[in-house]
Amino acid sequence: MTARRSTLALLAALLLTVAPAAGAAAEEVGPGRQAGPKPHLMLLHGGSFLFDDDEFEPTTREAALRAGFIPHYTTYPLGDMPAAVLALRAEARRLRLKFGADMVYAYGSSAGGTLAALLAGDGLVGGAVAKAPVSDLITWEWPLLEYGVEYYEEVALAYSDRYRLSPLRRPAKEPLLLIHGAGDRVVPISQSEAFASKFRRVHLWQVPGGHHAERSNPEVLERALHWLAEIAQGQAQGTIAR
Repeated sequence: MTARRSTLALLAALLLTVAPAAGAAAEEVGPGRQAGPKPHLMLLHGGSFLFDDDEFEPTTREAALRAGFIPHYTTYPLGDMPAAVLALRAEARRLRLKFGADMVYAYGSSAGGTLAALLAGDGLVGGAVAKAPVSDLITWEWPLLEYGVEYYEEVALAYSDRYRLSPLRRPAKEPLLLIHGAGDRVVPISQSEAFASKFRRVHLWQVPGGHHAERSNPEVLERALHWLAEIAQGQAQGTIAR
């Protein structure tokens, strides 16, 4: 087990220095993966649990394919976060039954990052990348200023739900990479710092920029999905524990 933990820590450290192969064709095996069945990637958009994001798929599809994943753009109920969590848990279970329990991973942005983190925490995906997730719904104040003091009622989150659905306050069973812009004013980076410091399987990659740092610098997403592809490969080979 110690060797497996060391492998995961090494992958996290190498993230800052190893970039994925440039120009890989979409149908080729992703960086670090061997030929064989490709893992499946649930992609979860942001939008404060209220809105869709029309830019999400165009800015993530090619990166997911280059990393060697089969993308699944997964919709979820808006205006009802508890229902969104239940819907995505059901979809993760469906994909696991169809393609294999060790073949499903997740990437999410902002609110979608929170949902991806919950899936990884529950062990319903083999690992995940979460960009600027809200890891503590108890202390997240930005939406109260942006949408009004009734925001949490608008997304069906009672105080008890905010507590139980905060990734920071739940288990963290599978590897999770947090990408967070140092200047993020929507979700403070202190949330990700606290989350990563609490769990050994949660890793924080601080990057320059704000809440949409991965869109101003596409290499951020490329490298993050490369990390997740390496996690998938390590789990397939038995060098990283499930």
